[in-house]
Amino acid sequence: MRTTIFSTFHFALIFCGLIFASASEATAQKKWWEHPQPRFAKSDLGRVFSGTIDLRDSGRQTIRKALAIRVGEPLEAGTSATILFDTELLQFSAAIPDRFVMFNTYRDGLGGAGHWIGSPYIFTARREPGWARDGKFDDPRPKHNGPLPREWAKYRGMYRHGSRTILSYTVGETRILDAPWLEGRGDLRAVTRELEIGPATQPILLKLCDVEGATGKVQAADGRNWLLLEKDDHVTGIGIVTRSNSDDAIRLFTSDSGRVLAEVPARSETVQLKTLVFSGSKENSPQFAVMMKKTKPPQPLDALIKPGPPQWPKPLVTKGQLGSDDGSYVVDTITAPYENPHRALMRFGGHDFFRDGDAAVCTIDGDVWRVSGLDGDLQNISWKRYATGLFQPLGLKIVDDKVYVLGRDQITRLHDANGDHETDFYECFNNDCKIGKHVHEYTVCLETDPTGNFYYVKGNNGGQSVHDGSLIRISKDGAVSEIFATGFRWPNGGGAGPDGSVTVADQQGNWVPSSRLDLISRGGFYGYMPAHHRNQKPEKYDGPLCWIPHSVDNSCGGQAWIDGNRWGLDSGKMLHLSYGKCSMFLVVQDKIGGVYQGGVIPFRLKFASGAMRGRFRKKDGQFYICGLRGWQTSAGSDGCFQRVRYTGKPVHMPTELKVHENGLLIAFSRPLDRKAAGNWENWGLQQWNYRWTGGYGSKDYRVTDPRKTGHDELEVDDVYVSPDGTTVFLAVADLQPVMQMKIQYNIATDQGTKLSNAIYNTIHTLRPEIDPKRVGQLAK
Repeated sequence: MRTTIFSTFHFALIFCGLIFASASEATAQKKWWEHPQPRFAKSDLGRVFSGTIDLRDSGRQTIRKALAIRVGEPLEAGTSATILFDTELLQFSAAIPDRFVMFNTYRDGLGGAGHWIGSPYIFTARREPGWARDGKFDDPRPKHNGPLPREWAKYRGMYRHGSRTILSYTVGETRILDAPWLEGRGDLRAVTRELEIGPATQPILLKLCDVEGATGKVQAADGRNWLLLEKDDHVTGIGIVTRSNSDDAIRLFTSDSGRVLAEVPARSETVQLKTLVFSGSKENSPQFAVMMKKTKPPQPLDALIKPGPPQWPKPLVTKGQLGSDDGSYVVDTITAPYENPHRALMRFGGHDFFRDGDAAVCTIDGDVWRVSGLDGDLQNISWKRYATGLFQPLGLKIVDDKVYVLGRDQITRLHDANGDHETDFYECFNNDCKIGKHVHEYTVCLETDPTGNFYYVKGNNGGQSVHDGSLIRISKDGAVSEIFATGFRWPNGGGAGPDGSVTVADQQGNWVPSSRLDLISRGGFYGYMPAHHRNQKPEKYDGPLCWIPHSVDNSCGGQAWIDGNRWGLDSGKMLHLSYGKCSMFLVVQDKIGGVYQGGVIPFRLKFASGAMRGRFRKKDGQFYICGLRGWQTSAGSDGCFQRVRYTGKPVHMPTELKVHENGLLIAFSRPLDRKAAGNWENWGLQQWNYRWTGGYGSKDYRVTDPRKTGHDELEVDDVYVSPDGTTVFLAVADLQPVMQMKIQYNIATDQGTKLSNAIYNTIHTLRPEIDPKRVGQLAK
């Protein structure tokens, strides 16, 4: 019997091995563009895609902040190409014919990195600056990450005009406009760049590509210079054409390392030049020579940096749906155009409002939409595509009616120069953030404080860059960035309050025992050890405003502050969103000395998708949330844009929690039934702690015996209710600091409406004992 089993087992191994080998062979035979793709790959993403992109089969490195620019007309085989521009190094790193980027399929394309292109390449370039400094291309950046020093070069942004993309940057003090395209003559295709290079006091050295191990010499005709570099049976042609066709001062040459270089001499006026790069067999060499003789000289780029015709002239119209609940708050749905001619996915990552009440909403797939018709019954909602091609935006803020969008790569300021509600210039407001390829490196929650500084949070990649797991502050003008606080794992939430307070909400995981809502102190460390960014490992962390049980909020969203008196609760109160539970909480805060502590109270509301961001709209005073479904969440929809509308009915919620040595003082927004509130049986208290370790999350541990898991029950000795029924004091003996407390109540309002909810709070310190009679009489 043993022999039979042994033989069967070996047969199964051999059979599985044959199947695996066959599958591997089939996979190997696939061309790189035949691999499965995420859903958003079917979208019309526009002419530009931003992402982290690998160059496979080339021996080159990853481009962390790449623009994949589609050139040529029409976008089909033989007439188009994709060029990759590195916005940190300011060089064109590669070009491929016909194909576009292959997208990472992890989390339905939301992994963020690992996009790639493969051979055949028209050209490639080693990962180094595209423009020399003092004649050298040595990369000066620590760990070869982040933008070049600004005195060397700086990316300024890109203009979009019809099918053309025009890049803007500076080299030293010299202004550069750079317009890539694809030019054809017969069967020959060459990638072109039309450049306008401003005045320069020193010669400027530009790298066009790298062709290692090839030989060739410069040829010339009619003032046009070109190289034909041969290697084996392959030839690469590189040429330069100037505006006047007679500028022999621009030199084309190769270095010993294989760089193909162009040197532009110092001059007091702007020079216009055009470069061409062709790749093919030796048989095509004569055709390239003809192309060099016949190609048109560069044209002024003035017309292309002016607004062009609208790309998406016809808005999409939807009808919203008003909430039907009869409570104090209802959720109205601002219906997104899920079915649209662009096949764009509606997975929302941020929003804000223009002065006229219209909204700007960004999607994680790279779009920004302008949404109007948000008043009244939502029966005529207009969606206008405002921008495309951004790098996984998960934050958006409007300042002085200008849209700022937070992507992984930079904060982009969008300019609509002619008022047609489409972006003409994508300005790089700040791109100091250093990024890698990890899935948790989302940058989220673009906010501003009362003085105009911007804030956002960057997820972690094991501390590989100085910005991993950090809250970053950007000056009002975008010129200066600083690390404001550290120690975050993967926060998907943050906020900046009208009082100058800044918040971050992190997710359970390694070194984060449960969800936590932090009120940030400058220079603080918030627990995630791989991102402490200190010379010495910290032995403790800054405590949160409150911990939140994983079962209550397993994945935090952003925070917002009630703005005005039209929403039923006091202006200035904080709200907290839950991405994982598609829900919302009111936050109660208490400050004792210099220590902040508080808790969250759930609203009985449910959103259609993971609640990411919330903003109050000044025009109607109502609260708007947006979100998406992309990773762990109870969301039912790809994305949502919804309004939490106050109906005018009384709001009955706790609004204050103060912890004293002898009990808990809880204030409510409206009067309670004093008898129900005063019955100690209607209250339940539990408490427990977590463990801060490198393990994933934490179990709940008893306070009375930290070795045991579970919760401790606390007895309510007496209940005191204020005469007006708005304040309750729960007399509890032996209160002490604890990481997690749950205050459960099953009471009623003074109108007889039942109230059943809980406060989830943290106690760091306690106020002195209070005389319960100061609250009210002892309830019988």
